[in-house]
Amino acid sequence: MLKDRSFRNLWTAQTVSLFGTQASVVIIPLLALETLDASAFEMGLLGSAESLAVLLLGLWVGMTADRYPRRSVMVTANIARLLLIGMIPVAYALDLLSIPLLFTTVFLVGALTLLYDSALSSHMVLTFDRRQLPKINSYMEGSTAVSEVAGPGLGGLLVQALGAPMALVADVCSYVASTVLLLGSGDGPKKGAETTEQESEQPEQSEQPEQETVKGALTGFTWAFSHPVLRPVIVSAAHFNFFTAMFFAVYTFYVVKELGFSPLLVGLASAAGGLGGVLSATAASAFMSRVRTRLLYVLSLVVPTVGAFLVPGSGLLDSSLLRFLAVAAGMFLWSFAIVVNLVMSETIKQMVTPTHMIGQVTSAMRFTTLGFEPVGAIVGGTVSQFLSPTTALVIASCGLATSIAWVVLNRHLGTYDVNEAEPVSTA
Repeated sequence: MLKDRSFRNLWTAQTVSLFGTQASVVIIPLLALETLDASAFEMGLLGSAESLAVLLLGLWVGMTADRYPRRSVMVTANIARLLLIGMIPVAYALDLLSIPLLFTTVFLVGALTLLYDSALSSHMVLTFDRRQLPKINSYMEGSTAVSEVAGPGLGGLLVQALGAPMALVADVCSYVASTVLLLGSGDGPKKGAETTEQESEQPEQSEQPEQETVKGALTGFTWAFSHPVLRPVIVSAAHFNFFTAMFFAVYTFYVVKELGFSPLLVGLASAAGGLGGVLSATAASAFMSRVRTRLLYVLSLVVPTVGAFLVPGSGLLDSSLLRFLAVAAGMFLWSFAIVVNLVMSETIKQMVTPTHMIGQVTSAMRFTTLGFEPVGAIVGGTVSQFLSPTTALVIASCGLATSIAWVVLNRHLGTYDVNEAEPVSTA
């Protein structure tokens, strides 16, 4: 794939964009703390802004992504994000910076990021042969895994070196670079792609009046949940994400307060997770070509569950080194399996969804799976407070294990295989 200039530019654009986004995850909260002396409540409010954007605007964002040429949507989203992020250092220089301004910015950037991702998913289907999608998605998820580990660290270094307001200028530059690369990624579909963007949008033109209504915005949501193969994928992801949020709401407190990890050890454990994600991204497409879809999907939920149990289980070990190795191994297994799961979910969605609806279905899936995360985090914190952090982690790990039921008990997914199924390209 890397020999294909169009894919190379698209992948690099996505990677650069992801690093900028992940860096701002650290930079903006540090800006709120250092410059505005934000309270714990204000920090929590700021942390909820992106998820809130997905919940409130997600379904309409998907409709928008499917209505216009996808690459144009991605470029527009990048330009809008760089302008919004660029407003923050300007506001700081003019002494106009405030928590409401930061909240609004993060909220809008969250909506634009979802718009970008929804258009990207459609753009890949329209531009490349669908038989290449497992490998393409592996590259994309590999970039995500690396950026989630390295991006926040890069953001911290930039804040240390430049200060939080100026560090955001680097984030703006990442969106500029991503936009330039997108513009050079090529226009039309490659040989073997089933449809062009112009063809894919023909069904949408006749439906535009309906899409102005709530019913139109819910089209992707209702379609996704009516599909016998996609439905268990979405429901299992929502179930898994609820307990994931519960787990990680307690994880940092547990490893620092209960296990006595230093910040360095916490970072090294996260780095082990990043390594697992990178290695998984290189192997995910090979796994998908050799293992039946349902079996591999079940394994991609079971393995992170094992990794999760290693974290509270490490408290039973006497040696500090063994405790660290157990936690690091848990994070490695977690990230390795989750990347496989994400590559599979994305590929299945792209294979079974009509091309002109991929943006809507992407947003519907994000809307559903992200919607349970704030609740899971609150439950995790509450259980940790009234019982113990260890108990909360064990309950979350058990909950993760039960997410496989949605997949194991679904007969449609049992007979579906990505490598044998014919892709859907029309409504």
